[in-house]
Amino acid sequence: MTTRVTVSWHGENRFVGVGGSGGPPVLINLASGAGVSDADARAPGGPTPAGPKPTELLLIAAAACTGLDIVSLLGKQRVTFTGLEIDVSGERAEDHPRIFTDLKVLYRLKAAPDALPHLERAAALSMDKYCGVSLSLKAAKTWRCEVEPPR
Repeated sequence: MTTRVTVSWHGENRFVGVGGSGGPPVLINLASGAGVSDADARAPGGPTPAGPKPTELLLIAAAACTGLDIVSLLGKQRVTFTGLEIDVSGERAEDHPRIFTDLKVLYRLKAAPDALPHLERAAALSMDKYCGVSLSLKAAKTWRCEVEPPR
């Protein structure tokens, strides 16, 4: 099964990504490129980010993927809950390519205290078996790079 996305440049440090599933486009911010530092982008009066950075999108995708698993697994177990929030944080290497070296996922479930063991089990299953995004971050990958002639 192949998953495909297309990202196009929209001037300066902005790109728009579209998934093959037909969902709405996603604006991607690269504010820290082309002479704009992360500190400048966060400073009051500094450039306004137009959307998440690519590395943030990666963590957002992991959180959404595991979130779908949690909702599904808890539903199958008939666990009643009124909310779910997932925080994902990642430490990155100091030197390029600055890959993520450590990731932490924190689940916050609004439910009765007896739901905790169900959440723990669902989280373990998601991270070890079901969440393709999280598992892709762990897996060895094969990348091919192809270049088309300019048009």
